[in-house]
Amino acid sequence: MSALVLISALIIGVSVGLLGSGGSILTVPVLVHLVQLPEKVAIVSSLGVVAQISFIALLPYLWRRHLDFGLFKRFAVPAFVGTLLGVALAQWLHASVQLLILAVLMLGSAANMWRKTIWQWKINSSLLLAVLAMSLGLLTGLVGVGGGFLIVPLLLAVTAISMSAAIACSLALIFLQSSTGFISHYWLMSLQDQELPLALIFWLGFIGACGSLLGIVLSAYIPQLWVRKLFSVLLIGTSVSLLWPLVR
Repeated sequence: MSALVLISALIIGVSVGLLGSGGSILTVPVLVHLVQLPEKVAIVSSLGVVAQISFIALLPYLWRRHLDFGLFKRFAVPAFVGTLLGVALAQWLHASVQLLILAVLMLGSAANMWRKTIWQWKINSSLLLAVLAMSLGLLTGLVGVGGGFLIVPLLLAVTAISMSAAIACSLALIFLQSSTGFISHYWLMSLQDQELPLALIFWLGFIGACGSLLGIVLSAYIPQLWVRKLFSVLLIGTSVSLLWPLVR
């Protein structure tokens, strides 16, 4: 692995620690452009990397008892079902379509992160919440994103929990969705005699996990608005790098 790949993994982890999101949406471009994995393999591998990062990042929040298990369970079941549906659908989509969806999501996330106040959606319907959770799971299985960039503002909009509790719930959902997506994809690929770079996934996840702990420490000292604006610029640049080969 090159030094640039290792630094990228560290940055991905720091973003998860600072924002409770952002890891998976950056991991796929890193694996495609820097590691030069095939698109389908990169999408699946990103789920394994992000599952590790989100689990380690979640531990300090569990220690401080910031995770609302009741709220987590409301989202967990539909998100789990959505992830399985996304994995099934991904088998029929061309890799370029998956990357196009990911790039569009990145641009939308960048616009949201740039704002002084993150967009929020006032939702009171339990059914609609379940549909949204399932949709987030679907995206996870489909394009390898954990959905944290959507989960955090959604939780803040529909509950009275603190930012710390929203990040904790987001990390728990990301771990659930990413690990479910990775295991499901891995099983399907093994049936087709396809292999994943497991050693690479482990080391990127390990370095990213260390970065997430660093991000949690830094979050006490760095203004969230600064972090979000920097992350927004990074997302725009990365999304353009994904779109360019598709449109040229």
